[in-house]
Amino acid sequence: MLGWQTMLYKPALGTCPPQQLAVVDEQDGYRGQAFMALKQFQGSAKRPLHEFLIGFGILLPPADLCISTNMEFKKYFEELTTLEPSGFNAFLLDSIGHIKIKWIDNLSCHLEFDERANTMFLFRYPSFCTSCGQLAKAEKPSRATIHAGASPASSSRQWACEEDITKMLQETLLSYRLLFAQDKQARKLYRRLAPFAGSPHKCQDQLLHSLCGRKSFRSAWVPSDQDTYDLRRDFPILRSRLVVLHRTLSASKPRGWRELWRDKRDSAGWFTFWIVLIFGGVAITLSALQVLLQIIQIAIKR
Repeated sequence: MLGWQTMLYKPALGTCPPQQLAVVDEQDGYRGQAFMALKQFQGSAKRPLHEFLIGFGILLPPADLCISTNMEFKKYFEELTTLEPSGFNAFLLDSIGHIKIKWIDNLSCHLEFDERANTMFLFRYPSFCTSCGQLAKAEKPSRATIHAGASPASSSRQWACEEDITKMLQETLLSYRLLFAQDKQARKLYRRLAPFAGSPHKCQDQLLHSLCGRKSFRSAWVPSDQDTYDLRRDFPILRSRLVVLHRTLSASKPRGWRELWRDKRDSAGWFTFWIVLIFGGVAITLSALQVLLQIIQIAIKR
């Protein structure tokens, strides 16, 4: 029951010995920050909830967590401070980075990236985030089950506190706007993705369609769209995952003329390139025509 109440994992019932607890592998073998293990001994269920959950991995990360030991990545993590939807969105990740998208039911894996399979994982039930967040922010606040997984104030900063969990829920909602809604081509891409393919209508989350497919969206609990997002302010919990995706996209180079046309990450450079190409092409064409006319004139005189 706990897995479904928190949407942090899906129990894999009947797949292991009775003395073990197992969760479903929704990431096709990928082991990232969220799930470092898929099994643990049943006795761990007697521990405090946050200690039980950390037996699988960092399912609820705190703000500004970077667990990578790669010094180049750590430097990139510190230097990347902002994101703009015009230069970082699902359309560019798909068309330039050739990154595949897999929709999952685990909130804990949202925005994780499997470099081996070149696949990004996205949580597909944002209504869960709004319902839990609204409980926490109500006039008479009450805790959703997911907030029960928060670490005590005295614990180490390797696990989320209650405030971090509430922020994570909001960031998840805002990430759909960043990835899809604020770019026309990204909205078109979302409509082609069919995140609920094969699911009955009653199991589809209509809020996902609104967050990803509508240019304008207003909600008291979803943060407003920004032209530029400050990672420390707007995405402190999901920051490291966005940095991984941005670094992958930055390392991707356009292949062919179509991708060059689509690649508008550097708008000034994009306009400069095409203006030079067009005017240069026109100049070369005119020069060639001039030479041709001169040859014709010489031929006629002879």
